[in-house]
Amino acid sequence: MRADRDSVSAMLTALSTTVSPALAGRTHTEARVTQPMFAARGSRAGGAFRYSAMLNAEHWTMPDGEAVAGIWGEGFVDRRHPHTVVHELMLSGEVRRGRVNMSLAGGRGFVPFGTDDPMVRPFTKYPANHHLSQIMERVQLTAAARLGEWAALELSTFNGDEPQSPTAAPQWDRFADSRAARVTFWPLAVVEIQGSVASVRSPEFVRPDGLDQAKGSASLRVVPHSGVLQYALLEWARTDERYQGRHIITYGSALAEASMRVRQWSFAVRAEQTTRPEDERLLDLFRTARPPNHLVIQGKTRWRIGSAQLVHDLHVVREMHMSLFAEVTRAQSRPLLTPVLLDPRDVIGANAAWHLTAGLRLGVGAMPQRVGRYGVAAGSPLTDVGLTMRTEH
Repeated sequence: MRADRDSVSAMLTALSTTVSPALAGRTHTEARVTQPMFAARGSRAGGAFRYSAMLNAEHWTMPDGEAVAGIWGEGFVDRRHPHTVVHELMLSGEVRRGRVNMSLAGGRGFVPFGTDDPMVRPFTKYPANHHLSQIMERVQLTAAARLGEWAALELSTFNGDEPQSPTAAPQWDRFADSRAARVTFWPLAVVEIQGSVASVRSPEFVRPDGLDQAKGSASLRVVPHSGVLQYALLEWARTDERYQGRHIITYGSALAEASMRVRQWSFAVRAEQTTRPEDERLLDLFRTARPPNHLVIQGKTRWRIGSAQLVHDLHVVREMHMSLFAEVTRAQSRPLLTPVLLDPRDVIGANAAWHLTAGLRLGVGAMPQRVGRYGVAAGSPLTDVGLTMRTEH
């Protein structure tokens, strides 16, 4: 979001999730407070300098993560991990030269690769492709150039290592060991097309001793200015894991999601097919060793996941936003490598699981509608409007 003035906002989601089956054929229900966020945005010198900051308190509200079948990453499996306390802290400066504008941004945040943070998209539950389609919470230096309202190019260098914990500092001696580039086009007022690539050095090891990743992403985002349809996204992502330049294994994802709105009611749907690694699980079957031993992974599985969501907005006071929501998800897995050393159905007791999630979203102020773009690449005023942020009316 390209703020023209200072703004602060906060949000959280209180929810209850029932998973059936969750483990050994048994149903599991849990209550969580997720996405407790504080955000600040602003600019100085007529927009020449901008800042964006976002703090995340999941380290305290959900230290053991939240149930999401099919998702994995940072030592969690079938549970979304808590994100870092400093989710985003970026500063950018812009120079304008006629139709070509340029910017330089630095700090900790989202690398210019893939699509927006799932937190600002319609669903409460993250998609399983989270670690294929975004590279977040990295220290980076990103240069961007923009031609009018129609095209933007971003180039970034950053530290490859993923955060070791929500409070861990980056490995500063690994800064600039990874690279990313993204091109975005706005061919029509309501259409955004992006393509991006990244080379990530050993993301899951503190020292650069693990597998490297070569990543690719492409997406089409549509935000109509009128009518029932609010937002639609088509996304493709691929990650090749390599060791000393030699290809080891590939993971891929295709995702489609859309959101519709009639008065105070919103309805969203999402379909996803994503492949993931199966690492050896610990005594806690929702955790894996970190760093993992990728050279002897236990398997590769394909997840097909369908989700639907219904939201009803409640008017409270001018600066406070509240909504009730329910989401239902069916996630089905299938092993892709033989011999099968680890099949998720051996853990949960079936090859498919149902999620039913219901809860309350609460927001104060206007949360950002876009997260993950900085400087002159921060988006188009035409495609940044129309999607009502789930904490706004």
